[in-house]
Amino acid sequence: MSASVPKYLVRDVMKIPTVNVLPTKSVNEIARLMIERDVGSVVVVDENGNLLGIITKTDIVRDVVAKGISPLSINAGQIMTKNPYYAFEDTPLEEAASLMGSKGIGHLPILNSKTLKPVGMISKRDILKLAPYYIDLVYQLKAEKNK
Repeated sequence: MSASVPKYLVRDVMKIPTVNVLPTKSVNEIARLMIERDVGSVVVVDENGNLLGIITKTDIVRDVVAKGISPLSINAGQIMTKNPYYAFEDTPLEEAASLMGSKGIGHLPILNSKTLKPVGMISKRDILKLAPYYIDLVYQLKAEKNK
C-alpha cells in the first residue's frame, strides 16, 4: 500500500453503540429492532453483556423466512452465529478488512480490549464509506476463499 493511504483504526469507522439482544429475544422483535435502529446486524450478549453471537439480516432471511419458520416462534439463540469473529477498537482497519474478506463476513463486532464487551460494529459498507481502498482487500480475499 502506498504511503498516501491513511492508517485508520477500527474505532474510526465503527458504528456505536452496538444493538445488543439477549438470546431469548424473538427473531420478530430482532427484525423490528434492526429496522428501527437502521442496522444490518445485532450482537447477541449474555446478561453481563459478554459477546455470545451475531445475527444479520441475511441470517434472518436464510434461516427463518426462506424456511417458512415463523419469526415469532424462534429466538436469537437458535439462529445466531456463535463465537463470531471480532476485532478490538485499536485494530488497524486494514487488518479488520482483511479478516472480513478472508472469512467472508460482512459484519464484525468490535470489542473493548479491556472489558472484552461489544462497543461497536463495522460492516463492509462502513469500510467503503471511509476507506474505499480497503474494500478491494475485502472482496479480493473473499474471492480467493471461494476458489
